[in-house]
Amino acid sequence: MPSVTELPTDYDIILYQGQSLTLDLSYKNDAGSAIDITGSNNIASMQVRRSRLVDRLLLDISSEPVGNAVENANGVTGGGITGDFLGTAAEPGRTGTGGITLNHSGTTGNVRIHIDYVTTANVPAGRHFYDIDIFNKSDNTMLRAFTGTFEVRRETTR
Repeated sequence: MPSVTELPTDYDIILYQGQSLTLDLSYKNDAGSAIDITGSNNIASMQVRRSRLVDRLLLDISSEPVGNAVENANGVTGGGITGDFLGTAAEPGRTGTGGITLNHSGTTGNVRIHIDYVTTANVPAGRHFYDIDIFNKSDNTMLRAFTGTFEVRRETTR
């Protein structure tokens, strides 16, 4: 895993409402070498919020399964028609399709994010914020891999 001095990579994402998102990012150390994040020891999570200061989520994406549905190989949760949710038992959000795949296609350090178009259709237009953390269960460390803005542009065709 990377050293504690390494800072997350800043990357801004632009998404159009109602568009599927498939995004590949390269997770590298300060020297530019890809970091191996394969195996069951690593879990990636991404959260999108209107502001870094609010508790409510717009999207919650993970490399871990959500619910019992077989089609959800990974986890995507969105706010549904309300747009946002707390991520609690009382307000869990709506399960979508997609998630995060680590070392996607066998490429070391490749982080693939996929969110279905039904889920993105309910994300409110505007400039939001996200980060992606990678938790290593074997050494109990959490690293912020990516951070940035998550801009959603309103669709014209509805």
